[in-house]
Amino acid sequence: MLGLVAAFVLSGCGSIFPPKATLTPTPTETLTSTPTFTPTATSTETPTQTATPTETLTPTETPTETPTLTPTWEPIPGMLWPRATFTANDITWGTWCPDRGTNVSCETEYRLYGGVCTVGMTCYDSCGFYYSVDTIRYYDGPYTFTGPCY
Repeated sequence: MLGLVAAFVLSGCGSIFPPKATLTPTPTETLTSTPTFTPTATSTETPTQTATPTETLTPTETPTETPTLTPTWEPIPGMLWPRATFTANDITWGTWCPDRGTNVSCETEYRLYGGVCTVGMTCYDSCGFYYSVDTIRYYDGPYTFTGPCY
């Protein structure tokens, strides 16, 4: 019996026969690919600003009237006119000035060119040259001095 006790002690209080190993399948982890989100460019219209023309008002100057002497060949009261035939095209006017028509004096010359009455007359006032009438410029050649004529 001694042999039996020795075998028992040597086995560490366990069974004399060693345990049998059994295979138990354990699940193993498998790697699978996980889908990932990758943004892709799309053609989406982006609004852009467009310049719009704007009206800009520009101030304008209002013209101021300046007094002018209106030429006329018709006799104006208070003015001296030659006693001869002439038209508006035969009159030349000086520039306007505030004292126009003050202290008027005139020089007049009448001529006959082959029986045609012509006149040359120049008038001055406080401002200088005022106006003149000249029909002599249309003729050339011999003439005779005369008085007022038509």
